[in-house]
Amino acid sequence: MDLNHLQYLINQGEGLRIEFKEAEDSVPSSFYETVVSFSNSDGGTIFLGVDDDGKVKGIDRNAEVSLMKNIITALNSRDCMDPPVYVQPFCINHPDGKVMVIQIPASSQIHSHAGTIYSRDFESDLDITKNQQRLSDLYLRKRNFFTESTIYPHLSMADLDDTLFEKAFTLIRNNKSDHPWLMVDKEQLLKEATLWRKDFQTGQEGLTLAAALIFGKDETIQSLLPAYKVEGMLRKENKDRYDDRINPPLRTNLIDTYLELKAFINKQLPEKFFMEGDQRVDLRDKIFREVIGNAIVHREYTSALSTELIITASEVVITNPNKPYFHGVIDPLGFNPYPKNPNIRKFFTAFGWTDEIGSGVRNTNKYLPLYIPGAHPLFVENDIFKTVVPLRFVSLGNYSDSFISWLGISDHYASHLSEGLQQIELPAECLERNWQQVLLYLVPSWHEKGTQLNALNWSVNQVFVEGEIQRVPSWHEKGAQLLKKKNWYLIGILSLCCLPIALSELMAAFDYKNANTFRNNYLKPLRNAGLIVFTIPDKPTDPDNKYILTQQGKAFLGGLLNKS
Repeated sequence: MDLNHLQYLINQGEGLRIEFKEAEDSVPSSFYETVVSFSNSDGGTIFLGVDDDGKVKGIDRNAEVSLMKNIITALNSRDCMDPPVYVQPFCINHPDGKVMVIQIPASSQIHSHAGTIYSRDFESDLDITKNQQRLSDLYLRKRNFFTESTIYPHLSMADLDDTLFEKAFTLIRNNKSDHPWLMVDKEQLLKEATLWRKDFQTGQEGLTLAAALIFGKDETIQSLLPAYKVEGMLRKENKDRYDDRINPPLRTNLIDTYLELKAFINKQLPEKFFMEGDQRVDLRDKIFREVIGNAIVHREYTSALSTELIITASEVVITNPNKPYFHGVIDPLGFNPYPKNPNIRKFFTAFGWTDEIGSGVRNTNKYLPLYIPGAHPLFVENDIFKTVVPLRFVSLGNYSDSFISWLGISDHYASHLSEGLQQIELPAECLERNWQQVLLYLVPSWHEKGTQLNALNWSVNQVFVEGEIQRVPSWHEKGAQLLKKKNWYLIGILSLCCLPIALSELMAAFDYKNANTFRNNYLKPLRNAGLIVFTIPDKPTDPDNKYILTQQGKAFLGGLLNKS
């Protein structure tokens, strides 16, 4: 998290997943209540040194170390937090003072502070200890969503691999020599990490699915999850099968799975180094440490579908079965990270393979443009979670003259469009295509996704088959002849919204006179579909408001969504 992202979150104000607390030199008494409520609910971020109105007051710089130490110690003590919560506080220097950030993941367990159970309700921490209905609902939701915490009463220590415990302790020690898990034996480690748990509603207790996945022998994992496997393939020349692969497919523990996938990436992709301050950073390692860690941490392990990592000449694509928190493209700034397997994630963080919650998306967006100039990753949250890492960069701006001419919008907007289209990334394989070939890719893509977005009321009579497109006169020269009128308006508006643009400018571009009709027929559907937003979203009637594309809108316009 950097200063810009910090300010972005502070500007959102307190709510379901954001809490401000003033803290000059000591931990506020209500801090632990919020930790519990975030853990029991959807997770969240606590900002120490910020008042209730979002004004940064800062913490005492001399108290930074003691504050961190006190927080970590208390959250690892069952006297304070039961079960314990492991966090990694960090500080960011704001112009108005130093802010301490504590990110609390959603937990698969029910947590309490001093014997009291809290749940988050908007910006309040509610005591639900004696509310049997709320408690019952909370237990049921966690049991159904966090399948990693499923208890297997007959799973025993004999089913786990002792060598994996030694490997885990070594990884933790190399990453953080004073980690509290290094002070316990392997049985206590399982309890501290909630890999052994008791369901207080059913009375059932024992090792969990997460314990088997991290420390289980291969036969143990295959017995519990007979369909589970992870594939790694290289498809550059032989695109129907493979040029190289991890053989046999991985059906082993998550520690070795991560190491095998990382080694496969290192074998197939080149190193590239970057000086970050005075440190020499391996960009390949930075990017794929996060991408592979994300895929393993967020996978739904009860699904029979496999996880696949496929490297082509133009991109790396990772797909894994998922329980989606929402559907669509993840915005690296505006998204709220939600761990699907929080107990597995705790281990990957302890190993140094993942950082704070949401770091995978943010760090990949930060380092990929340095590895592949101009490129950005695509993360799509659906029943199949897809990560696309381009190995080449091409934007719609490469074809801006042809695209602007094809749209047929006034030359007055040419400069605006040329600049905005540079931000619209195309699939990496488009790099070697001419304008006609790109258009033959985009029109079917727009139609495929446009018809799926009910809010758009996309014209289903649109020509979208390659042979039929080529029979339309001037198909690659005049968009108004190829696209149905409604669809032409929608694509034109999205193109102009690559950069912020006012309603009056949009209407003038299409010589449209009726503002209400324009809003209702085009802008409102595009907003409802999540493709455009206001630049001042909390003040929709502000006269300075403009419209701009979302990440989903950019992916739609660039034809990236048909890769989901």
